[in-house]
Order: sequence, then C-alpha cells, then structure tokens
Amino acid sequence: MKRTATALFTALCVVTAFGVSQARADFVPWTYNWEPSTLSIKAGGAGTGGLSFTDEPLKHADGTSDIVVTNIRAFSSALRSAADTFTNAPISFTLTLKDEKSNLSGTFKFNGVFNGSISATSANVTFTPTAPLIETLKIGANTYTVNLGSYAPPGPPAASNAGSISAHVAVNEIVTGGGGGGGGTGQAPEPSTLLLSCLGLSGMGLAGWRKWRQRLAAA
Repeated sequence: MKRTATALFTALCVVTAFGVSQARADFVPWTYNWEPSTLSIKAGGAGTGGLSFTDEPLKHADGTSDIVVTNIRAFSSALRSAADTFTNAPISFTLTLKDEKSNLSGTFKFNGVFNGSISATSANVTFTPTAPLIETLKIGANTYTVNLGSYAPPGPPAASNAGSISAHVAVNEIVTGGGGGGGGTGQAPEPSTLLLSCLGLSGMGLAGWRKWRQRLAAA
C-alpha cells in the first residue's frame, strides 16, 4: 500500500513539474516603442550644448525582458572652466506596449530630471527619476510590470559610446522590489527544483510511516 501511495505521489510531482515546464516555455509575445518628450535638452550656463536622446523604432520581445529606453549623448563646445550646466532639466518617457495575443495596447509614463555639467572635454551629468518607478497594467489576459532601470551617464562629446536609460518589463510575474536593474521578481520554480522538493516530501512521508509502524510494533 505504501509503495503504491509513494509511486502515485511521485508521478503527480513529475506531471506537475512537466506542466510548469510547458507553461514557462510559452513566452508571451509583445511589441514596444519608447517616446521621449523631447529629442534634446539645451544646457544652461555657457549654453553651447546639451543632451540628445534617441527615439528607438518599434521593437519585438517575448516574455520578461530588459529593454533600452533611450541612448544619451552630450554635445558642447564650452571650455572646461565655463561648462554648460543642467539644473533639474525635466524629461519624460512614454512606453507604448502592445500585447500581441490580444492585439491590445497600453501606455506607461516615467519622468525624471537631469543635473550636472558638460564641456567639450568632460561630462558629469546625473539623472534622477521621479515616482512612480514601477507601473503595472493588465493588457488582454497578461499583466505587464515596467520597472524603470539603471542609468548609464553619457561621456564627453567625443566619446564613441553613448549613455543610456534602461527598463525591465516583467510579464505575468509578481514584483517584490523596486529600484534599478529590474528590481526583484518572484518567478515560478524550476521544474527540476519542484521535482526534487516533491521527492524529498515523499521520502519524508515514507520515513514517518516506518517510524509509526516501529512504535506500533513496540507497543
């Protein structure tokens, strides 16, 4: 009897783990497009330069993913001793996200300010996002949580690499923390982990049954 019960419990665990594996393999397809409120911010101070932003065209993704909001470049001809400056220079970014299974769309909006200085040979610019940093929206049958991610500052105007702002999009996951870099997300357990847990529970149940039989025999 005990062997039959253990076998049935183990089989149930295997079927459950297989089902989790199948569900995780069915990634939700979606498309997205970020729109900055402006393509450039003019600097104060000497006023010879500013910051420029890219407007990335429509892109495709599947399931949870990190995405780039915009690339940032500094431009200036100011001397280092009389740099261009930014003081709480505002900007906003609007994400239009389309759930491909339902063909429905939703929008997410994030705001922030730039501070710092740039010259022809330097860049020292910070970006401070303002609340909310995380927005959640159900589109069709799927729930999308967008977390404004990390900021990589732009280098001097002659730099080859651009700065950037990123975001993390979680699809049908429970977000447990905020902040940059995608925050924390609670995901379904891996099938192998679930199966090992079930086998461990079945082993514990068998050991407990044996101890109960031994106590009964002694009594």
